[in-house]
Amino acid sequence: MKTHATLLLTALAAIALAPVTKADDKVDFEKQIFPIFKAKCFKCHEKEHEDNGKVKKPKGGLRLDSAEMIKKGGKEDKEKCLVAGKAADSTIYTATTLPSTDDKAMPPDGKGDPLTKDEQELLKKWIDGGANFGAWKGVE
Repeated sequence: MKTHATLLLTALAAIALAPVTKADDKVDFEKQIFPIFKAKCFKCHEKEHEDNGKVKKPKGGLRLDSAEMIKKGGKEDKEKCLVAGKAADSTIYTATTLPSTDDKAMPPDGKGDPLTKDEQELLKKWIDGGANFGAWKGVE
């Protein structure tokens, strides 16, 4: 039969050996957020370009291929697209969490794959952590 001291030491050892959570890790925009934007958002939100003879402009004037343009926002949400430190106030995040039936949901229903819960959480963590772009500038 184990004594209380032995049980306490066993519990403390288990806690000490448990993996450290990565909650304090900073999100790297270029390695973790940019690939999400590229895969799921660029179809509609990149620099004006020609595609099959047609000029494609960024929807709503919002470009996600440049740090400067992300900070600038689109036509409708210039001040609220990205509010560093406040994901709940940043439409770049909140629009990805809306039900697909909502008119403001991104991507719009049928226009691409929505962000997964993990991608949404990563985007939230990046914004809440200060929305640091690091050295990444993107296209001009």
